[in-house]
Amino acid sequence: MRLHHLSDPVLHALNSVTEDESTVAFLLDAESSRRLLLLRAILDAAADADDVRRAWRLLEAAERAAPAVFRTVLLDPQVGVWAASLVRRLSRPDPTATSGEPPLRVELGFLGQLAAAVFIAGGADFRARVPVRDGRVFLPGLGRATVGGDPWGTAEVWGHDGAVRVAAGGVTVTLPDDRENDAPGWEGQRRLRAEHGGVTLTLVLDDLGPYAPVPALTASGRLSSAQFASWQRWVARMWTVLVDDHPVSARALTAGLRSVVPLPRGERLRARAASSSDAFGCLLLSEPDEDEDVLPAQLGVAVLHEFRHTLLNGLIFLTPLFEESDELLYAPWRDDPRPLGGLVHGAYAFSGVARYWRTRGVEGLAGFEYALWRSAVRTVLGSLREHRALTAPGHALIDSLDEQTAGWHVERVGVREQRLARLATVHHRATWHAHHLQVPAAQAKELAEAWRAGRPVDAVTRHPEPVLRADPQARRLDTFALLARLSLVAPGEFEALRASGDPARKVAGVVPADLALVDGDAATAVKLYSEELSGPGARPAAWAGLGLALAECGERAAGNALTEHPELALAIRDLLPGSPDPVLLAHWLAK
Repeated sequence: MRLHHLSDPVLHALNSVTEDESTVAFLLDAESSRRLLLLRAILDAAADADDVRRAWRLLEAAERAAPAVFRTVLLDPQVGVWAASLVRRLSRPDPTATSGEPPLRVELGFLGQLAAAVFIAGGADFRARVPVRDGRVFLPGLGRATVGGDPWGTAEVWGHDGAVRVAAGGVTVTLPDDRENDAPGWEGQRRLRAEHGGVTLTLVLDDLGPYAPVPALTASGRLSSAQFASWQRWVARMWTVLVDDHPVSARALTAGLRSVVPLPRGERLRARAASSSDAFGCLLLSEPDEDEDVLPAQLGVAVLHEFRHTLLNGLIFLTPLFEESDELLYAPWRDDPRPLGGLVHGAYAFSGVARYWRTRGVEGLAGFEYALWRSAVRTVLGSLREHRALTAPGHALIDSLDEQTAGWHVERVGVREQRLARLATVHHRATWHAHHLQVPAAQAKELAEAWRAGRPVDAVTRHPEPVLRADPQARRLDTFALLARLSLVAPGEFEALRASGDPARKVAGVVPADLALVDGDAATAVKLYSEELSGPGARPAAWAGLGLALAECGERAAGNALTEHPELALAIRDLLPGSPDPVLLAHWLAK
């Protein structure tokens, strides 16, 4: 372990919309040191346990026997999640198992599994006693042996002359020579491999690890051979695009990526992706939509997006970018209000996303995505530029991103693509306001009384300072972005959806008015949104849609009144015994 100094060249490379291979190597060195500190913290907290001391001596012997292998295993994302979660557990007043947790001795015993994995990968003889978890023994980077018996028992693992065995309760599992292969009682941890243009990517497909990098996301579990082959095909196709069109990013990915945790396929064109600060180099990705023309680029940008979160996490471990703050803010990529750190992360990740699409053309999906995300990045950088909770390094990061992206908003994209991006951008922001901003009760009452009396309201009442109250029911605020992608990627599907009487059966959250507006039929959209808003149970998003439709019909002031302050219309409607005419209300708010 050593000290890591953030030199000016390293900071300059990190404060960028691009990725840098040498900087990734620097962050990996720092992450290796962080993992060693976590291991030391575990030893210090549990040094009184004989099993921990024995496992620690075994781990020291493993490092001496194969130092390079030790570093590789140490940097396995599963090791990072285990170490960080165990340190947090040991810091509790009572670290004994709570509901859903394995016994503490099992978690501490992972030190022995870590040592065994190093010995096995290094080809050295050894013998170790390790815990069993749910009847299995997981060896990081290698695979999983099923021994059954006591779900929280112990097992012997040993290697001699190249043969490795795991035994418990009368069951012995012999590992195959090629550890990635399956054998009786053994499931190998398989690798995804892609090579193009002399650049090779190798990723562990982590469908075995017991530690969830993002517990809220349910992983797919062990994939079948056919499913694994699909992932191999997708990654190979993605890699060709990255190497040919984004070579600098591709080389950085080869240096820093370690594993992919597969997630089940989600909703159409709503792929899921995530990463964790505890699992450097690990991506969680859902199965992509198999649109032949766009899959490689969409999968590539998902990988790059999450990798940039990994890089920023590595930087944050070395220097704080912001102070703790209770403030919640608008993020154009989320349904919910986000803390300051979420905005910093998003600005960093999506500046890379916008740069990725910028290189891919100005029309079609690329033009739309570039226009959408350059707008999102510009909005968030504006919110962060002078934020009081940013540290000096945080300000330097935001200023650098701001400088690099400053000219993007004037670059040309296709007319249709720009219109769709504007619709998606405005609709998301307005719907977010409708869900999460509330007009103070006294001013809401004034507004409702003024409307009933048919009199105008003064500027203070018309634009009261709203109160942020997060609405947990806010869902799928990206509906217009999804429909825009569908119209560009699969126009036949879009037309079939529009012809459907109940599009929400196929695409959750979509109503006919949304489809009409995205399709350019603003007059029909006004009619349909007005009908919804004149009846019971109208969605907050309908006010945003009506505002956009009115603006496209030439009633710009009325439309802007709804897209800029939909919370005013909602406040008035909620206080009236009947539903006001939504178009008349929009014009009244615009006066």
